Amino acid sequence: MRLNIRKFSVTRFVSILQILAIGGCVSSPYARLQSIQSAAEKGDIREQYELALRYANGNGVPQDYAKAAEYFRKSAEQGYAPAQTGLGAYYARGLGVPQDYSEALKWYQQAAAQGNSLAQYSLGYAYAHGIGTATNFDMAIAWWQKSAEQGQVYAQNALGQYYLRGEYPGDTNHVNLTEATKWFRRAAEEGYAPAMSTLGYMYQYSIGVGHDWSQALQWNRRAAEKGDAAGQDNLGQMYENANAGLPRDLVQAYKWFWLSEQQGDAGGRHDAMEIELNHALTPEQIAEAKRMAGEFQLKHTPTGPPARRSFKTESNL
Repeated sequence: MRLNIRKFSVTRFVSILQILAIGGCVSSPYARLQSIQSAAEKGDIREQYELALRYANGNGVPQDYAKAAEYFRKSAEQGYAPAQTGLGAYYARGLGVPQDYSEALKWYQQAAAQGNSLAQYSLGYAYAHGIGTATNFDMAIAWWQKSAEQGQVYAQNALGQYYLRGEYPGDTNHVNLTEATKWFRRAAEEGYAPAMSTLGYMYQYSIGVGHDWSQALQWNRRAAEKGDAAGQDNLGQMYENANAGLPRDLVQAYKWFWLSEQQGDAGGRHDAMEIELNHALTPEQIAEAKRMAGEFQLKHTPTGPPARRSFKTESNL
């Protein structure tokens, strides 16, 4: 199996819309909803924010992005940082308001100045990718540092990625593997799967850390079982190569490669195809691997009625 140092693209960074506290609004009785609405109309900034989240997710009320933006604004204009962050995200995506990066950055900056770690992460993202402002990695790192030091795993992961790969492909001036390992570990220890898989990969291929199969297996397995595509590919490679004392098991390897491939991971797709093209498994063995993968997917698929389209999205600024 090749040693292919994974290209940590911008997709390994997390958008603010993926990380806003969407789940903070829990279903409650009708009386609770009435209480929230009444307090919001009287100017309670927290209840305005709560009501915005309910409209964002269709939680007890019809999903309505315009209404969500309205209540984010009511709360944001009174200085409530979480609502400022939410309104910034809505302007960034054009949800309920016209898309306007300048407005998005204005609200992120106000929230970030109050110490909101999600807004700080978002500002760093904007500066790193030149969205709504000129690209400025010094500013990106400064905001990510502030956010990461508050324990924000998305900023910790972003710093890890920066110190692992630099500002652009081939940049070695800003690579600092010690710093990368530190930030990935902090995010991984908080349960953030993309950081887990990166840390596992670094132990797997001795990138900035000593070669440690037990650490590689621990982090890759934890990431894979959380559904992280890179972790699944890494774990498949370990089964394929009999690393960390694992038996060489191509059926298990193919299971993880296939799961990774189903999420669009290029590494998983390559490794699954390699097994197929080399006829390393019989059709029956491949079918068994896919059956096991299906069981994994079923076990890790949320149950209950289909969710409404959420405020949470896959894209950002």
